[in-house]
Amino acid sequence: MSILARLLTPADFGHVAMATVVTEFAMLFATFGFGPTLIQQVRVTRIQLDTVFWAALALGGLISASVFGLSFYSELLFADQIAGELLRVLCLTFVLEELTVVPSSLLSRLFMFRQLLIVQVVQLVCRAGTAVLLAWYGLGVWSLVGGALIGNFAQWAAFASIVNFRPRLRFSWSFLASTWQTNASYFGGGILFYLNANVDLLIIGRTMGATSLGYYQNARSLADEIRARIAMPLHGIMFPVFSAVQNDLPRFQDGVKRSGRLLALLVVPIGFGVAAVAEELVPVFYGNQWLTMVPILQIIAAGAGIRAATTISGPIYNATNRVGLGLRLNALYSILLVTSIIIGIRWGVIGVAYALLLGAAFSVVMFRMALGLIKLGTADLWGILGAPLIAALTMAAALMVIRPGLAGLVPEVAVRLVCLVVAGAVIYTGIVLLIARRYVADVVEAIEAFSRR
Repeated sequence: MSILARLLTPADFGHVAMATVVTEFAMLFATFGFGPTLIQQVRVTRIQLDTVFWAALALGGLISASVFGLSFYSELLFADQIAGELLRVLCLTFVLEELTVVPSSLLSRLFMFRQLLIVQVVQLVCRAGTAVLLAWYGLGVWSLVGGALIGNFAQWAAFASIVNFRPRLRFSWSFLASTWQTNASYFGGGILFYLNANVDLLIIGRTMGATSLGYYQNARSLADEIRARIAMPLHGIMFPVFSAVQNDLPRFQDGVKRSGRLLALLVVPIGFGVAAVAEELVPVFYGNQWLTMVPILQIIAAGAGIRAATTISGPIYNATNRVGLGLRLNALYSILLVTSIIIGIRWGVIGVAYALLLGAAFSVVMFRMALGLIKLGTADLWGILGAPLIAALTMAAALMVIRPGLAGLVPEVAVRLVCLVVAGAVIYTGIVLLIARRYVADVVEAIEAFSRR
């Protein structure tokens, strides 16, 4: 992203963000909860795997054709012709994505997370490498599209080489019918997730144009990396693990508290840290042409760390088969978020950023509700989030005090960024060691367990 931000313009990212609003909505119909249904099942038969493969692939083909057709009318949504041109190519990603539903679900069920990591690395390297290469040769916005396509193709190829699954021409309508209600709940949750993730892009793109959307999208994307690259992979691990111990409440509770503490210990300071060093981070990694995104990033990043720490609530709802309750809470969250964004847009992109920060606060409420499903309470919630939150806030405040004096001593922005990051890490670690010995013990136990593998 740092390289692409220097090779491309904010408008390029804005055009792709507009197209993504459509493709992510279409992807909801393509998945329809098939993967989570396979993971949550106590036992899975071969005909069920075949059924899911063909159902997902057929749906993916239908969605690809639909997006291609709708692309000719995208100007009605965004008043932007380029977004429609991008959609006519991006529609191919749906078929490629559906080819991976069964293999990825099988690896999750078998706890083969190292193989899943290999697939993710292959996808990211191919996607980033292709995008940078094409941008270097001057393809502009199309470099982002090419990167997405090659990344999806590489993901499918990696899964095919790791998982020896060859679908047979068999199909079970009875299995599909038996999972319809669960799939519908997952689908409803996906709809709400889509709404939460894209309503801000739609409103900003429609009212303020591609350039403003480009600044906002890059700020949000950088903050979302905390959740996407750290919390969400753990989400994929915790769902099958929690499902495996769903009938052993003490183990379930202990697993939630331990994993929750470790996750919060890692992601909360990253969120507040990015917010604290945004003034240096943006010019160093993106360039001076992106300075407009600094205040946006400061607001969004603080909330992103909290949201990432509460991601564990999703696996709890899924593993306890309370997808419906999670759906209702997500509906309430969506109402709050959309209302906040509609009000916030009056103050421009900054107002929308504050709406996301309010949404992060509500995610804590949803986390508390999830803990209640396994007979944990508010004290347990504080036991998971409290110490990292106190330490991260103290760290951010200290960096704000340090910055003016450091700017006089260290004029080079990149060196100043390194100094602030090191200082923040030392301050945060010191406070955790002082007030949160339980977290330290969790880290030591995790390292010891890993070293014994």
